[in-house]
Amino acid sequence: MLVQPMAANGGTEPALPALAARNRLTAAIAIVGGISFGCTAAGLVAVRTSEMISAYFLTVQDAAVLLGFGLFFLAAVAAFQKNWAANWATAVLRAIDVRDARLPVAIILVVACGVIWAGVHFIYQDFGLSLDEFMAEFDARIIASGHLLAAVAPGWRDLVPALQPIFRLELPENAYWSSAYLPMNAAIRAIFVLLGAPALAGTVLAAIALIAVFAVARRLWPARPDAAVVATLLLACSSQFLITAMTPYAMTAHLALNMVWLWLFLRDTRTGHALAAGVAFVACGLHQVIFHPLFAAPFILSLLRARRWKLTAWYVAVYAAICLFWVLYWTLVLRAVQAPMAQTADVGVRYFLERIASIVHLGPNNLLFMTLNLLRFLAWQSPIVIPLAFVGLLAKRESNRMIVDLTLGMALTLVAMLVLMPFQGHGWGYRYLHGFLGGLALMAAQGWICLTDRNATAARTPALVLASSVLVSLLLVLPWQAYQVHVFVRPYAAAAAAIADAKADVVIVDPADIWYGEDLVRNDPFLRAPKVLSLSWLDAAHLGELCRRYDVAIFDRDVAQRLGLRIVSSLPVTLERDAKRRALVQSLHCGHRVVGDLR
Repeated sequence: MLVQPMAANGGTEPALPALAARNRLTAAIAIVGGISFGCTAAGLVAVRTSEMISAYFLTVQDAAVLLGFGLFFLAAVAAFQKNWAANWATAVLRAIDVRDARLPVAIILVVACGVIWAGVHFIYQDFGLSLDEFMAEFDARIIASGHLLAAVAPGWRDLVPALQPIFRLELPENAYWSSAYLPMNAAIRAIFVLLGAPALAGTVLAAIALIAVFAVARRLWPARPDAAVVATLLLACSSQFLITAMTPYAMTAHLALNMVWLWLFLRDTRTGHALAAGVAFVACGLHQVIFHPLFAAPFILSLLRARRWKLTAWYVAVYAAICLFWVLYWTLVLRAVQAPMAQTADVGVRYFLERIASIVHLGPNNLLFMTLNLLRFLAWQSPIVIPLAFVGLLAKRESNRMIVDLTLGMALTLVAMLVLMPFQGHGWGYRYLHGFLGGLALMAAQGWICLTDRNATAARTPALVLASSVLVSLLLVLPWQAYQVHVFVRPYAAAAAAIADAKADVVIVDPADIWYGEDLVRNDPFLRAPKVLSLSWLDAAHLGELCRRYDVAIFDRDVAQRLGLRIVSSLPVTLERDAKRRALVQSLHCGHRVVGDLR
């Protein structure tokens, strides 16, 4: 075994007395509460006049939740002092302290998957909000058709930059197009597209993640089935976990595959390691190659520390080959389809390095962005999970090495994102840590073990706090955040529907003053009507030709405002540039306004 199971009482020393358990949890809660309060206050001051989306999320969505968490923490500390609801705490312990944890976990699984499936339709409105999400669906439709790239008709190739300005793989001649993301998340979604149930993709991946977290916990703590229930429950209570699974983001697949990989790795058999390599191949190709290796690296280093040279060499070779394959993926695809630009398109190693160089950013706002990201991450978890994880990490004598490896992976990811992508943009919680949500739940389960003993009154305090945290998450935090998500998504879904339903051959989106207006430029990969183009990417010649040949509709800030989209002030240089194009369209007497209603 790579990781030894925990002792029957969850540790390697006698059970903690009740006072020590309270003190540890109180200290963890005080630390998390103090840091989050201080950072929230500083963040609100720093972003009070900003129009960036991170500031909007903090002020509109997260500050109220973080304040609520502070009140919850104060109530929890008061409960420690007064020993409130001891009988209720005992009942909670009996509910999760079961010899066979499969029944409560099955109930958790069914409820969580039901919430996700319903949320896809009623909260997220079967819509991919951000361009990241839309491009996953774009690629899924291409793959479901049996292709890896979609051919662009010759007459539209010059207009491809206007047809898809963002997140498109740039290829010479524009004979083909797809997103710039790797294909495995789209390939998974394509399976459900072919089954006629695309909404089930996130639900199934979330179920896999929950089952895998339970399986890892049972392997780590075979004498503590309650710890497996706690880990699964805390993951299922995370609003980030539930709501992200309603979206086409690749992050739910990252979480599921990371947890399956960890379960296979911990089995420590030849078959397990071989299957882990297969899982790693898919995980590295989900959308960006960097995320899964950052999760796996500490565990491979643990093999090195254990002097398991052959197995270490095996994993290093496997990951080197996998990463090289995905770096060269687009070159291989272009050659496979015999694309006419295959000899000139540079989408291999140099392209990969240039992309990394282009996103490296060491600006003064990096730490502010990362602070906002982490506050958002905290606000979208169950309130007790971070304090419990701290207890699990810091109780060194009770913990095993896996907890440290999970923490190191999170730290590596945060450092990488601080340098490469400190600004998250859209996201429910902090999505670049989404692949570690299962690891965070396992760390919290380790904290639960450190604080409880089934034959001691010490267990009552953490049981009371755990039960209260679950209720707060499900009855207060999740409904509030689901409502906020619905309110945020609804006008964009209505705008996209209005554009798609426009009675026109071509829809020109004028993104001036529309918050994330460029995200409304969305086309079917096979360019079925209407074709949607961004005014910002059209020159006078193209505008003249479009207005002369096609029935054109216009989507501008007036339509956007009527549909409830947020209107902001565009940069002066953008306004001046687009004003000339807008004047040209008016002089040509081109286009009628899109008509749409907020649905």
